[in-house]
Amino acid sequence: MTLKDARDAYEGLSSKASDIVRQLALAGIGIAWLFRTTTGTTDHIDPKLIAASFFIVVALSLDLLQYLVSTTIWLWYFRYKEKRGAKLDTEFKAPEKLNWPSFFFFYLKSIALFVAYAKYIIPYLWWRFVQ
Repeated sequence: MTLKDARDAYEGLSSKASDIVRQLALAGIGIAWLFRTTTGTTDHIDPKLIAASFFIVVALSLDLLQYLVSTTIWLWYFRYKEKRGAKLDTEFKAPEKLNWPSFFFFYLKSIALFVAYAKYIIPYLWWRFVQ
């Protein structure tokens, strides 16, 4: 295994994890919508599902921030290197710190989604269908 193999594995796995976070977030919102009750002209959503939806929105917002911040950092770094004479095919090592904000948002969004499911959605569905 080479260092490139390790990097490719990390990039592929983190990309897949981000895709799964987005899919689970959208599924969670769908669950909240599916289990709403209607009284007359008013929809009611169980407070547990509203709390789950809050954490889901936080997770989706952090997902967006992860990509916006990472894109901005890499754009700035590209411009920095470009202004110092680097060409498109120039080989160099980028500082590891450039990815730290991306890691931060990646783990925060994962935690927010985990909270939504572990604390609210799974217990709600368990109560609704198993008990």
